[in-house]
Amino acid sequence: MTRHRKTAAALFLALAGMAGVAMAQGARYVSMGSSYAAGPGVGTRDTASGECGRSLSNYARTVAARHRLELVDVACSGATTENILAHGQHGFPAQVEAVTADTRLVSILIGGNDIAYVGDLFGTTCRAAGKQGCKVSDEAQLERRLAALPAALDRVIGAVRSRAPQARIVLVGYLPGLADDGAACAALPLAPEDARRMRETERRLARVFDETARRQRIDLVPAAAIGAGHEICAPANYLTGIHPARVEGWKEPVAYHPNQAGMDRVAQEFDRIL
Repeated sequence: MTRHRKTAAALFLALAGMAGVAMAQGARYVSMGSSYAAGPGVGTRDTASGECGRSLSNYARTVAARHRLELVDVACSGATTENILAHGQHGFPAQVEAVTADTRLVSILIGGNDIAYVGDLFGTTCRAAGKQGCKVSDEAQLERRLAALPAALDRVIGAVRSRAPQARIVLVGYLPGLADDGAACAALPLAPEDARRMRETERRLARVFDETARRQRIDLVPAAAIGAGHEICAPANYLTGIHPARVEGWKEPVAYHPNQAGMDRVAQEFDRIL
């Protein structure tokens, strides 16, 4: 083996060994993201989170409890990458401000609101019901937003690395709402063309996350893969439909968002990665 190959092999083994090292108990873990990270409508509400709607049984809480980490959960419903980087919501500061030099683990689930993914799900549902004034992104808007998302994710990851050089970063994807065939159902009442369009948007969003994780050399919870077969219309679904049951302690049910089973499955995969 040449000297170059020996050096490369040694580096690979060193990095692989680092990836397998468990987080030290009490290590600071910051969870950032949008509602798919916060968990509105799931389990018991964290009353201190206000309108951000964080759940006490979202995936970050579960992972932190299993590994005995010191969790700082700043995920907030409705968040975009700008809410992580520049300005917070509902009286809270920008999420990245929670990342300190002693942070050892950061999870990031963001980007869906940058492209109006859930907003378009509601808009196409509205349109299928024959209502007026339904808000759905046009194709040009969607293309611009998807094209801008990789750079936005890079900025978020860069800001985390700048603040916490020793932190391990885990990117968390979005659980899929539609199956590969794009079929709708009573819980997801979309017109066939809108269902196909939303499924393609999900595929493209998942591709952005895959490529970002590879480009940035960080871990990824591949939610699109682990959620396959558990979409909204599936019997054992990981996302709620348009008319979910109300969960005690929450003001209203939250449609088209992870349920407890979905949160638990993401936590399971996150735990496997760690």
